[in-house]
Amino acid sequence: MSACYKSCVQKHPITLIFFLLIFIFPVTTEANPKKMRFHMQQKTIVIDPGHGGYEKGGEGPDGTFEKTVTLKFARVLAEELGRTYKTILTRTDDYWVDIPTRSATANHVDADMFISIHTGGSFLHQAGGTSLYYYKITSKSTLTLDPDSSKEFKNDDTEVSWANIQNRHQQNSKILAESVRDRIGRQTQYKPDIQGAPLMVLEGADMPAILIEIGYITNPVDEKSLHDIDELTKIAKEMRNGIDDFFEKFQ
Repeated sequence: MSACYKSCVQKHPITLIFFLLIFIFPVTTEANPKKMRFHMQQKTIVIDPGHGGYEKGGEGPDGTFEKTVTLKFARVLAEELGRTYKTILTRTDDYWVDIPTRSATANHVDADMFISIHTGGSFLHQAGGTSLYYYKITSKSTLTLDPDSSKEFKNDDTEVSWANIQNRHQQNSKILAESVRDRIGRQTQYKPDIQGAPLMVLEGADMPAILIEIGYITNPVDEKSLHDIDELTKIAKEMRNGIDDFFEKFQ
């Protein structure tokens, strides 16, 4: 031990304790930094209740409007996700938000995920179930007759704009859809369908993004379930589990 060291320790005995603690309890680095980062950094998820205001969306046999169901479920989902994540709704009441603003909201807050909520609709009242979509430009896109402009397909002659930034997240968005599908499928007889389509509400989102139709509002049985808070909560819980699974894969 050097004279300088002895002198330092004699004058400052606390220094000796400090050095001993370092040797006995060495400072460790993160054994699994990615895993720890998941818990340390709170993710932001933007939830988009489809339609609103003058745009009612689909209508059920008993007169239920899609815009009402999407907002109700968005609130349930936000409460469920809010236990772990920061959540933001693109609308919080019955008013219209244009399509570009919905994804722009997510971009503005640098969100980690964008989820658009809708219900399905069909002239066949027996059609039902949950469907999931991620953004994908098909080789031969056609226009849809769906009255919801947020789900309108674009034809090949439409000029591709900067809004197609979702292209870079296509693979991760598909994985997100699969993660949510697998979880929801545990609570239903059939796993939800997954489709890639050029949906306008997703194309401008600069993060993994999906659109989910939580049931067919035109199906009398589904319409009734969409009013049941317990059923909506079950879907929300499974969606949260699927979202947890997704984030765990990328930590």
